[in-house]
Amino acid sequence: MWGLIKMTREYEAPVKYSIIPDKLPDGKILTSNPDSVITLILNAKGLDLYSRTLFRRNNSVKINLSKVRLRREGDSYKGTLKSTSLMKAISEQLPLGAKLIGIEPDTLHFTFHKSYKKRVAVHPQLSLDFNKQYQLYDSIHIRPDSVLVEGLQKIVDTLSFINTEKKSYRNLNANITSRLALVRPETFPAVKLAKDSVTITLNVEKFTESDLEVPVSLYAQGKSVSYRIFPEKVVLTCRVAMRDYKRMDPSLFTASVDYEEVQHSQNNRVLVQIRRKPSFARVMRIEPEKVEFLILK
Repeated sequence: MWGLIKMTREYEAPVKYSIIPDKLPDGKILTSNPDSVITLILNAKGLDLYSRTLFRRNNSVKINLSKVRLRREGDSYKGTLKSTSLMKAISEQLPLGAKLIGIEPDTLHFTFHKSYKKRVAVHPQLSLDFNKQYQLYDSIHIRPDSVLVEGLQKIVDTLSFINTEKKSYRNLNANITSRLALVRPETFPAVKLAKDSVTITLNVEKFTESDLEVPVSLYAQGKSVSYRIFPEKVVLTCRVAMRDYKRMDPSLFTASVDYEEVQHSQNNRVLVQIRRKPSFARVMRIEPEKVEFLILK
């Protein structure tokens, strides 16, 4: 009974709180915060003080640093805040029943540096596995495909991309749109990202093979050359999405042999090269891979 009565009485006691810096001065980044833990002198019931002191329940407060007066020291900026100026803002963050009596230390110190911004590419960390005959129709779409990073110049200058979280997709046979968190680089001081996530879209299609007979020409870079090629045509085996299958036509492809290679060939046989093809088709095989040629004098 006496213990319960004591726990319901009001007492004053010091309770440690962590500072969460909020709203930094424009164009500045916090690089040192020696007073990151402050002591609040609280008046509250014994039970509430006991739980906050021993179990650290919600023992953190946000402090607005946007109005801190700065003085330059070399390439850094020093700022101070009188604890008394924070009484009202901190009191509003305390739980009901707790009254703020004082703050220690009486002055808080902060060090800032100039912040720099740079836009870098977003790099998706994906592991993709497809059902049979399925694959990506085109490249991975990322929105946005870049993000603005802000921090110390010597750190920002080392960044060329920002990774997304790792994600695996298995047995893909349909389009997917997903939101992925961006992974902030582990630097000190930490950099800021203008976005915390991006949206990725995977366009997945069923593919098949298509065989086309295409004539072979001589690539002579504008020179006038009379020639014969045997055989005159080759068969291209192409991988193409089902949606584009009907678009396949020999006129969309150019197969040729290089005149420079022809001149240096020892056996009158040279590799066939594909110099033009539609973006939606991938040439898997050329039959035959080499053709015979004859330069006519």
